[in-house]
Amino acid sequence: MRQASSVKRTTVKPLTSQNRLEIPLPQTTSKNEDILKKIQVKAYELYLQRNGAPGSAEEDWVLAEQIVKGS
Repeated sequence: MRQASSVKRTTVKPLTSQNRLEIPLPQTTSKNEDILKKIQVKAYELYLQRNGAPGSAEEDWVLAEQIVKGS
């Protein structure tokens, strides 16, 4: 004679849009990346224009931001 199993059998339901938890991912837009790249390039151009004259990377970056963003 065979004994009944005490393990409950269940079926696994596939995930659907109704029973799935969707976690939003952080949005990194290519527009922001483009702006940062333009600022970086402009800051480097400002550095090259100084020809080693006194200044700093921070000053170049701030000025480049103002130029790129039109401030």
